[in-house]
Amino acid sequence: MKKIIALFLTFAMLLCICPVITFAQSETTLILGDANLDAKVNIKDATIVQKYIAKLVEFADDNSTCADCNIDEKINIKDATWIQKYIANMECPYPIGEEIGVNEPTSTPPLASVTVATEPTTEPLEVTSTALETIVTEPAEITEPTKVTEPTTEILTDPTEPTKESEATEAVEYNPKKPDTNITIYFSNNVGWSEVYAYLYNEEKQLELKTWPGTAMTYHTTNEYGETIYKMNVDVSKYNRIIFNNTKSQTINAALTVANSGFYITEQTPKTAMHLGIYSYGSTDYGNKTTVKLSYPTGYDKPIEIWTPAGYNPADTTKKYSVIYLLDGQNHFDDEDYKNSGGWGSDEVITALMKNGGEGIILVGIDNSRNRDNELTPNIGALNPNYNSGGFRNGSGEQFAKFVAEQVVPYVEANYNVYTDALHSAIVGSSSGGIEAFYIGMEYMNEFGRIGAISPAFMLFNKATWYDYFEKFDFTDSTKLPRIYFYNGGGDSLEQELLPYARDMKNWLADLGYDQSKMTFVYDEKCAHNEAAWRAFMPEIVTWLFELQ
Repeated sequence: MKKIIALFLTFAMLLCICPVITFAQSETTLILGDANLDAKVNIKDATIVQKYIAKLVEFADDNSTCADCNIDEKINIKDATWIQKYIANMECPYPIGEEIGVNEPTSTPPLASVTVATEPTTEPLEVTSTALETIVTEPAEITEPTKVTEPTTEILTDPTEPTKESEATEAVEYNPKKPDTNITIYFSNNVGWSEVYAYLYNEEKQLELKTWPGTAMTYHTTNEYGETIYKMNVDVSKYNRIIFNNTKSQTINAALTVANSGFYITEQTPKTAMHLGIYSYGSTDYGNKTTVKLSYPTGYDKPIEIWTPAGYNPADTTKKYSVIYLLDGQNHFDDEDYKNSGGWGSDEVITALMKNGGEGIILVGIDNSRNRDNELTPNIGALNPNYNSGGFRNGSGEQFAKFVAEQVVPYVEANYNVYTDALHSAIVGSSSGGIEAFYIGMEYMNEFGRIGAISPAFMLFNKATWYDYFEKFDFTDSTKLPRIYFYNGGGDSLEQELLPYARDMKNWLADLGYDQSKMTFVYDEKCAHNEAAWRAFMPEIVTWLFELQ
C-alpha cells in the first residue's frame, strides 16, 4: 500500500513540475505553419518547432501536420526556417499561412500538448561582441503560463530549399582550386627588431632553405603604426615551417602553406618562443560574421557564429562554398577573442588563402558553454579512472553531435549558399573539442568528409574501449572515410599527457583497415596547449584537409 501511495505522490509531483499547455485550436481548419494551433503564423510557431526538434516539447498529430512547412513528412530546422521567412515576407514556395485541411468534429477533440522541460538548464558562456557580430532577437510574445526563452535566429538569404536526399544519389566531384605555391609572406616588425630573419625548413624532407638564423628578410614598407614591414618569397611546397627571429629572440614554429600571408608577434617574451598572430597582408575586406542562436536540447540558446568570406553574395545561388564547422567557436575568429593566447584567426586564414588565389570557405563556429567538458565528451564506454569525475562523467557528446548534425548543419544549408555533400564539409576542434570533432565526424560520415582532431582528449578512454567503439564501423570502402588531420604539441605537461593517445590513434585506425593515406599526424615538441599554437597550424589544417596544395 505504501508503494502505491508513493507512486501516486511521485506522479502528482511530476504533473506539477511538467505542466501541460493547451494551445487555442480551430475546430475546422489547420493552417500550414501554425505549429501551436492558435490560428496565426508568427514567431511563436518557429519557436515551438525548434523546441520540438530539441525534444523539449511533444506534438500531437495536428501540430505535426501544421509544422511540416515544406511537406516532406519530417519536422526539422528547415521548417522553422521557412516559418521565419514567411514572417519576414520573403519569397516562399510553400503555402504557409493557408488552410491545409478540415478536422472532423469529435466529442473529444485531439489534445495539442506541449510538455515543457523544467530541469535546471546550463547557461551559455558569455560571448564578447565584435564589430562584425550581429545578434538579431525576435520580439518575445510568449503568452503561455510557463516562461520560455525565445531562441534567437537571423535569416540572411532566401536560397532554394536544399535537397540533400536527392544530391546524395548523384556523383559528387571535389575539384578544389589550388593556388600557386610560390607566395609572398610578410612580417610586421611590431617588436622593434633591428633585423628580421626567417628560418624556413621541412622536417619531414630534412630540408632547410638556409642554416640558422635563416634568410634575412627584405624591408618592404613602414605601416601607419610606424612598424617596419619585411617580406620574402617562398615556395611552400618545399618549405612548410617558419620561425622568425633576430638571432637572439625567436617565435614559435608556424606552419607555412598557401593559406598564409602576414605575421606579427602577439607578445614579447625574449626568454621564450613568442606567439605569432596571422593576417592577410594588404586585404581590406575580411568578410562578415553573424551570430545566431539555436535552441540546445538542455534548454538554452547556443550561439552559432557564421563567417562568410569577402565577396560572398547571398543572392548568387550558383556559387557554392565549402564549410568548416568549428568547435569552441567563440575562440576561432579575432585574435583578441580568447585570453592572452588570442583566437585561432580562422577568418584570417581563409582571407589569406583567397588572397593567394584560393576559393573562399564559410566558417561556422559553435560556441561552448559552462558545461563544456560534458557536452564535448562522447559516452563511448567506461572512462579511464583518472578522468572519471567532474564534467567528463556520463558525457553528453552524443547529444551535442546530434545537435550539430541535425540542427546546425541543416540551418546553414537552408540559409547559405553551401555544398551539401561530405567532401565539402569539415569539422575541427581542439582538446575536448578535438575528441568531440573526431566523434562527430565518425558518427556522421555522410555529413563530414574532413576531420581536424587537434590536441584531442583521446586519453579519456583506453585502447580497448576505442577498439570496441570502432567495431560498428566498416573501414573497407576508403571513398566513404573522412580525411583526418591529427595534431599534438609537446610544449607543456597537458600536451605531453595527450600525446600518446593522439599519436597512436592513427595507428589504431590503420590496424583496423582505415586508409593511411587519408590520415596524417603532426607533432611539434615546442607548442603548448593553447590557441596560439593551434593558430600557428590552422593554415596547414585547412590546406591539408581540403587538399589545396
